[in-house]
Amino acid sequence: MTVPSQMPIRQFPRALRSRVRVAYAMAWEALVTTHTEQAHQFIGEFASRVAPLDALELYFTVTPISETMHEPVRTRTLSTLELDCLPPRAPLPTLRGWRRLRLDLVMKLVRYRRAYHEKTLELARMVGAQAAEAVTSTHVQNALDFAHILAGIFPVERAVGEYLRAFYLPLGAGQVVMQRVKAAVAGSHLAAEYTAGPTPDPDLMEPKRSTVEAPNPQIPPEWEPPPIPVEPAEARPE
Repeated sequence: MTVPSQMPIRQFPRALRSRVRVAYAMAWEALVTTHTEQAHQFIGEFASRVAPLDALELYFTVTPISETMHEPVRTRTLSTLELDCLPPRAPLPTLRGWRRLRLDLVMKLVRYRRAYHEKTLELARMVGAQAAEAVTSTHVQNALDFAHILAGIFPVERAVGEYLRAFYLPLGAGQVVMQRVKAAVAGSHLAAEYTAGPTPDPDLMEPKRSTVEAPNPQIPPEWEPPPIPVEPAEARPE
């Protein structure tokens, strides 16, 4: 994903290019805000397991986010993070003294830490899926606003497709956004179509015919042969 100032706009009418650029910038800000909120929630949920800085890097690993957004999200998250409000980290078991010499205890501790780390990653992927849903909802709202700007110029599918290409959404996520946008606008488009009714080209409409057609002087009347005279039959002698 590129930054909004580098997203292509030459395919749009010249009169709308400024509005499209502003729409890209607003969509970018909305995505950064959503990621910042989700990162705050992620750090708070994993504060007892992972340090705040490590939790933020873990969020970037399990959540679909462009590398160009890493620094804005990192800066906003850390600048608004209240470290004193986070819960303390849960202490992990350690071996001290002569217990470090017992190989069985060392192996148990290694297995415990490995299982603890794997469980943390599993939970992080689940929470990352929740964050991905929030980001998808933001994309849907951004695409709806973008389609509204291009209403009457591009159809909905074309406008949403331009948005998806500008933000480099993967195929699966793009299909989800496209489907949700079409489902959201289906009712209003159907209502507008029923209200306006079909508007075919006047040249395609058949002219109305009157009930009594006037004779056309250019068309000669049909020729009918004269009747054949029938002679009376002669009387036969008896």
